[in-house]
Amino acid sequence: MKLGTRLLIFSSLFLVMLPWFGFHFINKIEQSLLQGQEEAQSMAASAIATVLNGYSSLFDVDENALYVYPLEQDVMIDGYDEDWYQLKERFSAYANDAFSLLLLDNRQYLYAYLKVKDNNIVYRNPRYKPLDSSDHVRLEYLDTNNQHRRLILLAEGQGNVSVYEVNKDWQTWKNGHHLNSVYGVWRETKSGYDLELRLPRNWLELNRRLSFSVVNVFGENERNPESIVSTHSLEPGVLETGALNPLLFQSREISSVIRSLNESESRICVIDKYRRVRAVIGGQRLHTSLCQAVDKVSNRLVRQVLTDDSDITTRSTGQVTRLVDENETLIVAAHPVFDGDEIIGAVLVSKNSRQILSSQRETLNDVILATLALFVLVFISLLLFSSWLAYRINRLKNQTSSLIDESGRFISHIELSDSNHQDEIGQLSRSFSSLLDKLNSYTGFLETVPRMLRHEILNPVNTISMSLQSMQRKDNLSAGMTLDINAASNAVQQLQLIVSSLAEAANIDEALTQEEVEAVDLAALLSEYVHNSQRKHSDAKLRYQGVEQGVFVLGNDIRLVQLLDKIKDNAIDYALNNTEILFQLETKSNNEVIIRITNEGKFIPQEQLRLLFQGMISHRTEKTDTPHLGIGLYVAFQIAQFHHGQLQIANRGDKQGVEVVLVLPRMTS
Repeated sequence: MKLGTRLLIFSSLFLVMLPWFGFHFINKIEQSLLQGQEEAQSMAASAIATVLNGYSSLFDVDENALYVYPLEQDVMIDGYDEDWYQLKERFSAYANDAFSLLLLDNRQYLYAYLKVKDNNIVYRNPRYKPLDSSDHVRLEYLDTNNQHRRLILLAEGQGNVSVYEVNKDWQTWKNGHHLNSVYGVWRETKSGYDLELRLPRNWLELNRRLSFSVVNVFGENERNPESIVSTHSLEPGVLETGALNPLLFQSREISSVIRSLNESESRICVIDKYRRVRAVIGGQRLHTSLCQAVDKVSNRLVRQVLTDDSDITTRSTGQVTRLVDENETLIVAAHPVFDGDEIIGAVLVSKNSRQILSSQRETLNDVILATLALFVLVFISLLLFSSWLAYRINRLKNQTSSLIDESGRFISHIELSDSNHQDEIGQLSRSFSSLLDKLNSYTGFLETVPRMLRHEILNPVNTISMSLQSMQRKDNLSAGMTLDINAASNAVQQLQLIVSSLAEAANIDEALTQEEVEAVDLAALLSEYVHNSQRKHSDAKLRYQGVEQGVFVLGNDIRLVQLLDKIKDNAIDYALNNTEILFQLETKSNNEVIIRITNEGKFIPQEQLRLLFQGMISHRTEKTDTPHLGIGLYVAFQIAQFHHGQLQIANRGDKQGVEVVLVLPRMTS
């Protein structure tokens, strides 16, 4: 990855961690606030429970009591359950769902709704005098004088029911008058019938005991009671003791006791030891309520505080529960109410965390927005800064690359634009400038060395050569001296060749820039060159393959011959005896001319192929009389570059020799 990309990635990682730390910190604050709210609610529940301690009469109730829900809206008695819809899950079922019952009340009336299952409804027929000769509902209660009263509700069809007060046998009425104070409507359903009714609430005061029984008769003709299902026990002798179902109303007395402790944000719920709701106040703003429209609270909320064997810690601190509903945390603190050492009920204080956490959420939103703004600002700043750094680095790279050509020589004056800056890139630019200045000076010195050596060495070499020639002309030389003079002459010739090769390599670039180019018939040149080379090297086998003329390139014929000489000399030196060296000329449709020179001999190792065109490198293993400095192929490569061509050397596919390929652009008409 580039430097700017790395900078952006690593900086972004740290920036992303910033909101994570902020969220973690806000979460810690949230937990601390919730814990503080739990402690406050627990203290409130404990205070209310302390106020209610000893009020055993307010909590005294039978477990089988009929729970009466407080009425929140008017009820129309029409036999339909639309007005009861919010409490449809609160019907109490009896005798394997033979019928179900729901009770409501306000200060004036008690409302009851019965859903009865009956596959064959038998309505009242006036010809049958006994009142229990049809399907009917029995209602029993204790009046204000503690007298056991019995009412029978029956119908001749759908619509209003007839209500009579009857004797113990349920067959005869007491006075024969219909009770208009009780109003009810009978309506058939798919599974049986529904009965909706109301009666005055003041009938039930003081004792507050009421029972319902559903009687199903058998046969249209027999009309004998077949089954009786009741809310109370039907064992013999039980009713004689007055054991009707107690009615459990939400206690106005308890509500009046705790009303002064009411908070609009909290809901206070008082329950008895059977988890029945006895009073509910406060919490009008709560969307979620544990005590509204329920007769019993969840055992999960109070299983510790209502247990007699709870430890002293639970008795002193109560129980705190968190509930999550619709992304809202509801905290419920419960504390037991005692009558001496006996637990008679509990106080529940519930409050949602919306208000207390609203400021925390606002803070979190502010942190998120500020973090996003900071992230965008820093990201843009880093992007601009990294782009600026990348631009300066690329500019420094391009400037340094433009100072040196492909052969490694300096082609312009060394001046880097960032040298005046005082930062690290400026220091790097000045270091490059200083290094390149020294390298340029040293390269210039090396380029002058061959010319200086040629001038300085050839003068004494010529003098030595002339002296040796003079000595050879003398007649009185011994045989040994003659051999020494010949060896010295050969050494002088080799030294002259070395100096000439060095001078040629050093001056090739400068010489090529002064050469003129023209249209050259490469086919004719190559054909003639191979013919003349064969005459010069009679012991070698040279052969040309291709057209004889008509292939033109733009170049210098002398330099092209020089290039071919370098390749030919290497081919002859490395070719096996009595093997052929083939010169091939090919033309391509993409206006390219290809010259292939192949010989048979040893193949070149792959690691040496990449170094063949570098000067002063030779891979010959045999020593010869002619010095080889590895300069010939370097000169040939420079000439190919001058002609905008490509020179490549590769082993033949059969590894029986080497192939040299020269590609030149062909002139177009």
